[in-house]
Amino acid sequence: MLDMSRLMTLSVALEEGVKSQDLEAIQALCDANSAFILSIVPQSNSADNDVIRHFIALHRAATLLVRDAHSELQQQLHQTHKTRKGVSKYKGVKNAK
Repeated sequence: MLDMSRLMTLSVALEEGVKSQDLEAIQALCDANSAFILSIVPQSNSADNDVIRHFIALHRAATLLVRDAHSELQQQLHQTHKTRKGVSKYKGVKNAK
């Protein structure tokens, strides 16, 4: 049996994390509740399924937020690496007399 009160509490916490765009809180929340999240299955009660759908939508939004932040950080890292490589190739200042 699915613990609906835990799911609702998790949904509220996840929604707050998504609204505030707190990536660390979202990741910590999902890491701490990973086994519970993976154990969610459809229920016979339609009201429970609506709560599950809401949680799935929130989880998807959180996943997209984390993925977008990760790709942005990767892009910044690549740009920094590219800039440093370009600076190290430039010999004008180093060899100026």
